[in-house]
Amino acid sequence: MVMKAVGYMRLSVKDQSCYSLEAQEIAIREYCAKHDLELVDLFRDNGQSSSTFNRIDFKLLEAFIKRNKGQIQYLIVMEHDRFSRDLSKALLKINTLKNKYGIKVVSVDEPLDIDLSNPTTFINRASKYTTANAELLNIKSRTKRGIRTAKLAGRFINKAPFGYRNTRDILGKGTLLLEESEAKIVRNIVTDYLCGLSFKEITHHAQQAGYYLMGHNSVKRLLGNCVYAGLIPIKTETGHLKYVKALHETVIEEADFWRVQELLNDTKRPKLKLNREFSLKGLLRCHCGKYMTAGWSKGQRQYYLYYHCINHPAPNVPGRKIHDQYEKILTLLKLTPQQLIYLNNQVRTKLEISMEDDKAQINARKSMLKELDDRMESLEESYIEKRLDYKTFDKWSKRYNIDRTQQEKHIEDLEENIDVQFQVVGAFLENLSCIHDIYNLLDPFQKLALSRLIFRHGFLWEDGLLSTHHICLALSHNITRLHQADLLKNCVQDSGITLQKTVWCNKYDVGNNWINNRKFWLGK
Repeated sequence: MVMKAVGYMRLSVKDQSCYSLEAQEIAIREYCAKHDLELVDLFRDNGQSSSTFNRIDFKLLEAFIKRNKGQIQYLIVMEHDRFSRDLSKALLKINTLKNKYGIKVVSVDEPLDIDLSNPTTFINRASKYTTANAELLNIKSRTKRGIRTAKLAGRFINKAPFGYRNTRDILGKGTLLLEESEAKIVRNIVTDYLCGLSFKEITHHAQQAGYYLMGHNSVKRLLGNCVYAGLIPIKTETGHLKYVKALHETVIEEADFWRVQELLNDTKRPKLKLNREFSLKGLLRCHCGKYMTAGWSKGQRQYYLYYHCINHPAPNVPGRKIHDQYEKILTLLKLTPQQLIYLNNQVRTKLEISMEDDKAQINARKSMLKELDDRMESLEESYIEKRLDYKTFDKWSKRYNIDRTQQEKHIEDLEENIDVQFQVVGAFLENLSCIHDIYNLLDPFQKLALSRLIFRHGFLWEDGLLSTHHICLALSHNITRLHQADLLKNCVQDSGITLQKTVWCNKYDVGNNWINNRKFWLGK
């Protein structure tokens, strides 16, 4: 009885395989002829991934096996990495084919009567699939690095969104080409949204103009797409999202895009609402222990900020008076030279880390400049050797100059941005002397967090003065100064506070005492 077999071939565009589909077919046919197997059919997957069995022809192969259950004895592949590069999935699929359909998976370098239950066979196959799996991981890693490099260079690597078409630039690399008729529709959608039209009205107008994307949220997704503003989203190594200036032509202004995002996210604000004017709300207590609430009181000519306790009908406390006193307290909370040095080092280190992506963008764009120069040099050689006519040479030269100018401008902007950030931070650190300097830069949530770190038990309002029983250990050297200024009552250092952001310090001077190997807080 002649045994029957089917052949399977796979070629991936990413796996750098040196075996063409034709070479695989020849090897499979020769193997079948050598072992007197009837080759019933061949299945080919061209450009399909090795990490999954969700492939077009492999699905057809499985359907064919199912229809002809019991009639096929072998599945022949040239090498096991053509079957799969995923170790666990490959072994599971081999067992399924064997147990469910009675089909043995064999490569052309294995004997036909190979014993799959033999431990040596299992080890050999596991070794081959492990090697293939390692190569798959390398492929994925290379692909991931390539995608990141392309994004850092400002390239859009996916399918073009509405308003653009995928194309290739002078270097033969992917980019986006503006589709003006569709881009006009995108601009109108953005304009309508900024004018306050509803999504229903915007969609209706857009569809009349030729907008063909379907779905209830298609317009909302379009408005949230940063590609139209010439931005490429990319995740940093820390997982944060940042944006890179794209190479392609923009459809809308970046300022308009960010204004749209503010409006889109307007309904997603945090539940905790802190008014910028009510900076001590959640910290200030009445002498009865209740937190004081804040509000506005109408005077003869204007509204006045006040704090009051809901348990007492006592007169409202003027917010301006409390805030002025609190800001004077923060001004007297001086940082020591050691703290300033540490803070300076930490801020500059963090800034260097945050600039790494910008530096990577600069390097990526400089690499593109080198590629452009090499390509232009090749064009010039072709023109000199008369292998290229002047019209073609002139066309590509103009494209080269445009691309080069664009890249140089991006590099210049990025380098200027890095310099400006270091200058701004340097100027701030040079003039930094007290907590008030930091406090003024924060938003309401950050101000509240900083205040709670310094005064973890908050304040009491008593006899026209703020009173607290604890102040952060790192700033407790200011206690005497606060008492002398008659700004804060009953204040002592807090030695029991546990803070996330601390640093070990040897022999740090707190007041008149020396502390060895104690943790002290150095701000946010």
